[in-house]
Amino acid sequence: MAMASTICSALVWARFTCCQIKSDAFIFSSMQNKKIFISIASFCDPMITFTVKSALEKARYPHRLSFGIVDQSLKSVESEVPAGAWRVAYIIVDPRHSRGVSWARALAMTLYSGEDYFLQIDSHTCFDRNWDITLIDTMETISHNSSNKKVIISTRPFAFEIQPDGGIKKVRFTACTLKLVPKSNFIDLSDPVMLFSCENSREMKDIPGFQVSAAFLFTRGHFVEEIPYDPFMYFHGEEQNISIRAYTHGWDIWHPNRMPLYHLYKKRNANEAPLHWDRSFDERRGEKWASFRSRANVRLEKLLKGEPTGIYSVGSARSVHQYLNFAKFRINDRSTDKTISIE
Repeated sequence: MAMASTICSALVWARFTCCQIKSDAFIFSSMQNKKIFISIASFCDPMITFTVKSALEKARYPHRLSFGIVDQSLKSVESEVPAGAWRVAYIIVDPRHSRGVSWARALAMTLYSGEDYFLQIDSHTCFDRNWDITLIDTMETISHNSSNKKVIISTRPFAFEIQPDGGIKKVRFTACTLKLVPKSNFIDLSDPVMLFSCENSREMKDIPGFQVSAAFLFTRGHFVEEIPYDPFMYFHGEEQNISIRAYTHGWDIWHPNRMPLYHLYKKRNANEAPLHWDRSFDERRGEKWASFRSRANVRLEKLLKGEPTGIYSVGSARSVHQYLNFAKFRINDRSTDKTISIE
């Protein structure tokens, strides 16, 4: 009996191994000709070259990567970015003339050159080995199982920390999927920006969502042409803007279980990158950050009402009303103290 059990287990393992080899062979074969465009918007960030090097060193196919970097800094680091078989497009902008992260991300998208996949990250990111294979496999699996080619995988990454000796400590506190959860289900049109937390879903699988994280967004390359970043957004509300527009254009948002990258969350330490709205920068600009934020809020309000915002408007595949129902959001109009319906 024990012998039969052993033989059975061996056969199951052999079958699993064979299937895994076939699966890996298919993935590796399909990846041979697939390129990933990596969009990085950096604001006076000393971690930008670290991020590029980590992506290259940990990728299975670094020669298939392309980088679109918008470096809002007083000093260029282009010479420090590794050169090789990969493509690098680098733009430097005086931080005084920067109009915020959404503007920078929109500019980075113009550096796209027809790559198969699009990855947006922040300039303080590190990667796990074979991250490129992991992301493509995850997205293609979800796309196949959901019968929708328009798939976005996104959530807030786990954190990493820099140790006193310069080492990297990755902080992965759960094997479960991280999901984005709103602090409230009500949207106030007079201040439409919603706050989200990242929570443990307690699930060991990819799960559908309704909000992206701008710090990690992976999808098909033509997303750049269909859902270009709105440069008139600022920082607050950029993720809502992309989520609503993507959903109404027929894109599905998924939170992946496998997360092969990590984010350095700012603690406002002396050696960290500054923020766009810091006084030292803002006082040298003609147009202040409060003006950028106010304009962005008006655009987000229009989007939620289904009103046109030029090429950055909602799509026709689904309505804003369908998005709100899917996300279980309600809109309040403070001017009338009523909950309103968006058709």
